[in-house]
Amino acid sequence: MLKQKLTNAIVLLFVLVIGQAHAPCQLHGQNKIADPADLGFDVKVLQEIDAVMEAGLEDEKLIGCNAMILKDDKVCYYDSWGLQSREEKVPVSRDTIWRIYSMSKPITSVAVMQLVESGKLKLDDRVEKYIPEFADLTVLQKEGGEFIEVAPRRAMTVRDLLRHSSGLTYGFFGDSEVDKRYRKAGVLSKDPNLKSMVEKLSKIPLQTHPGDTFIYSVSTDVLGYLVEVVSGQSFAQYLEENIFQPLSMTDTSFVVPEKKQDRFAAMYRPSRRGGLSLSTSRSGQRFTDESNEFFSGGGGLCCDIDDYMQFCRMLLNKGTLEGKQILKPETLEQMWTNQLGDLKKSSRGFQFGLGFSISRQGDYSWGGAAGTRFWVNPEKNVAMVYMIQINPYQQSFGRQMRKIVYESLKD
Repeated sequence: MLKQKLTNAIVLLFVLVIGQAHAPCQLHGQNKIADPADLGFDVKVLQEIDAVMEAGLEDEKLIGCNAMILKDDKVCYYDSWGLQSREEKVPVSRDTIWRIYSMSKPITSVAVMQLVESGKLKLDDRVEKYIPEFADLTVLQKEGGEFIEVAPRRAMTVRDLLRHSSGLTYGFFGDSEVDKRYRKAGVLSKDPNLKSMVEKLSKIPLQTHPGDTFIYSVSTDVLGYLVEVVSGQSFAQYLEENIFQPLSMTDTSFVVPEKKQDRFAAMYRPSRRGGLSLSTSRSGQRFTDESNEFFSGGGGLCCDIDDYMQFCRMLLNKGTLEGKQILKPETLEQMWTNQLGDLKKSSRGFQFGLGFSISRQGDYSWGGAAGTRFWVNPEKNVAMVYMIQINPYQQSFGRQMRKIVYESLKD
């Protein structure tokens, strides 16, 4: 551990001596870190986060990460560990930009609910009303050892897309016959835009009847296309004008522009020989391709930790931040109400609203494929964001952080 600390210190000293080409981004109006003790935290318990992360570095289970806690609308904790690029020896900083993958989903869901509020959508509208390609969807069933396609018992609705009960799947999490057809068609992986994805999906049967089962899926990507159809804008443009600009999320986008790529974290993956190996450098994939027009509402956004905390602040402030209303309080309350009812997944105690998972501790959250996590707890008026880049993610640093934060909160 001492060796790792010395290495980090030398790298940081080098950066300070050379001088950074940009100033670290600060949460809007939150340049100072408040004393967590003044906000009800046991600081000694909270300090256990550092020991967990340092042990991860020592064991080569992580390369770099950062974390932030907000309480009573004040940032009371921020720290970073390790490197955003091990190969280039660049330390993680507060303005490091991360691929947040499925943490894009709550943002997309908020965009859809804005359209519901404005009367341009209704939750129980049939999706085919806006996406005619979905009018003739079938459901794949196996009878007598053969696959047959049957008519769905009811049409897919906007609510189904928001709560993942649409009958769609993902293609790379499972190995069902429908998953195989997704992979063969190149759903997500080979689509130039959202319309192309929807056209492919319209030719592949559903895995289950709509409204029958919670299946984590491309539903949120379909929602991104739905926003395009209803708003008449590209999904990227809609988000920029209606969420990112109002919330001062200046570093959130589907493509990291060239001028910001020195802040873009590299991606790592578990190595068969132990430790972590480089998966994707700063460049590569759609995230740095400025011609990219596949605006994945399910997993395409990148941002820094301050930007995502701005989103969390809005959530904790009942849909409004600094005088700018993103959602009405009653809309957010609906999103944070369990929507699964008698769906099959709910039999195991799992709860999901409209874009958020719901925990027994009273927080609303989701995470990304590379290990990024966020939680907001309105009752305790606290939010936590954790950023890391390991895909596939097989560790529990985010969960450990959450556990420590709750243990450190005094009653």
